[in-house]
Amino acid sequence: MRLTFSVASLGMAGALLLGTPAYAKTCKDVITAKARSAAQLSDASRERRARENAISNWSRRTRDTYGWAYRFWTRADEKQVNCGGGASAKHCTVSAKPCRLY
Repeated sequence: MRLTFSVASLGMAGALLLGTPAYAKTCKDVITAKARSAAQLSDASRERRARENAISNWSRRTRDTYGWAYRFWTRADEKQVNCGGGASAKHCTVSAKPCRLY
């Protein structure tokens, strides 16, 4: 029992000395999602709503495709947000590689 604890302690100490992270980031293929806002607000508000809704759609699609652990936009890699539109409506497309931290 004591020997097992010592070996485990040495392994953890070695990982700390080598600078190995305590977690491994695992990423999947890119997911893309879109949203549109035609709310009777300012252009900035319409664009913000479209961007936030696109990210929510991305999160939902990612969760449905890869599982609960991949749904976080903040953990994603290679994020891209493209917004446009006219005076009456704004639309946004977001894409990113969903990642989990374990």
